[in-house]
Amino acid sequence: MYKFTRPSINIRETLDQLNKPSGIAGNAMLAAETPQEQFNLIGAGRKNLIINGGFDVWQRGTTGSVVGGPEYASADRWKLYVNTSTTMTLSRQTFSPGQTEVPGNPKYYAKFDWLGTGSSQFFGFEQFIEGCHHAAGGYLTVSFYARTEQADDITLGVNQVFGSGGSASVTVGNFPIDTETTWKKFVVTTQVPSIAGKTIGAKDALAFTFYRNGTLNSYLEIANVQVEVGSVATPFEHRSYGEELALCQRYYQMYYGYSYQVIGGFTGTMETTTTCHFFGNIPEMRGAPTLEENNLHVSTASGSVFGVTSSSLPSTSKNGFRLVANINTSVAANTFMFLRSPGSSAYIAFNAEL
Repeated sequence: MYKFTRPSINIRETLDQLNKPSGIAGNAMLAAETPQEQFNLIGAGRKNLIINGGFDVWQRGTTGSVVGGPEYASADRWKLYVNTSTTMTLSRQTFSPGQTEVPGNPKYYAKFDWLGTGSSQFFGFEQFIEGCHHAAGGYLTVSFYARTEQADDITLGVNQVFGSGGSASVTVGNFPIDTETTWKKFVVTTQVPSIAGKTIGAKDALAFTFYRNGTLNSYLEIANVQVEVGSVATPFEHRSYGEELALCQRYYQMYYGYSYQVIGGFTGTMETTTTCHFFGNIPEMRGAPTLEENNLHVSTASGSVFGVTSSSLPSTSKNGFRLVANINTSVAANTFMFLRSPGSSAYIAFNAEL
């Protein structure tokens, strides 16, 4: 009987000697030490399904509170919940330059204050990712950094929401998060049920909810929230502010005016002596938005300013609108008008949130 042996092979060295070489890119892929390095080498595109996971965009203001809820109050795309008549506050916080606890040099993080009153309460904040189909039948990985005022347990809930007219929501999982008083990274990987046989309704989504039940007065600070398809957590994807803002504006757009500035550049004409019609184009949104406004005024080209007694969007689409503003003083029909601030902050906003 003959026994044959073969010498061991160094794969990286051998590839360089093959008739069809792997090339510089192939060698670089083999040399990559992490999934993120490989991801960057192949240029596979965006990965983070969460919008504003770095808490850079705050169109509604850098702090906001809800009593009860649910309500979007400050950081774009993050909705707050409290199940009683107590208050939950979300505010923007700034990292110290050069800090090393959260890698990647993020600028901001979010602080969620939950103020208990002695009775058991539910406090939560969440983001709906548009479309319940992401990773259906496969895996999703959630990663983030968090710390709490005191050692405290919170829970990450993941749900498939099939939307209005669709199948009942499905709980993907509820995952305890054992937070500490110092920054710590958390990674949760879960298998997402198939959507075969489900009915998809309007505003279907994947819901990611951070919550706690109890009576403790505490707060949670969180940074670099990421959700990606697959079972591996890669480093947080930093997008430019402009790109992040554009993603947020698919769901919410706010236009301000200060010290008699024209708001949003929107102009219109008096159709009657008390009713002005404004028309405008807006960056495309998820769907036809609803109107939010505060302290609106209108003015003539010569600078006369009039208060708005009521406003509405009688016709709107995902990329344009007609706004009707009724004013408190008669102005000649066909007069050219501007949306203006009365000297203090005023705004209009278009809301197409899930």
